[in-house]
Amino acid sequence: MEGKAINDHLNLTISVSFLVKVVAMVGLVVGGWYQIQMGMTEMQRTVQDLHTEVTILNTKMAEMEREHLEELETHVELKETQLQHLEEENRSLMQRLGLKKP
Repeated sequence: MEGKAINDHLNLTISVSFLVKVVAMVGLVVGGWYQIQMGMTEMQRTVQDLHTEVTILNTKMAEMEREHLEELETHVELKETQLQHLEEENRSLMQRLGLKKP
């Protein structure tokens, strides 16, 4: 059996329906790839926006915590001062009543 040699004069026939199917498949693959790329880009944008929002909220929360700690420290100092005044007043009242020596 002698096969035909492949050369410049080889005729190749493709049916139109096969060509349409190939073009449709290529179109579907390219369209699907494009949809996936667009979805990934949108997800990346969303993740970046969420990261920015979390960073901003984290900064705000740290500032609020710092302010709250300052308020608590001021409140504690005020209570300590009030306690000292009450202890002094109690001591002087006990001295007036003669329950405690000066």
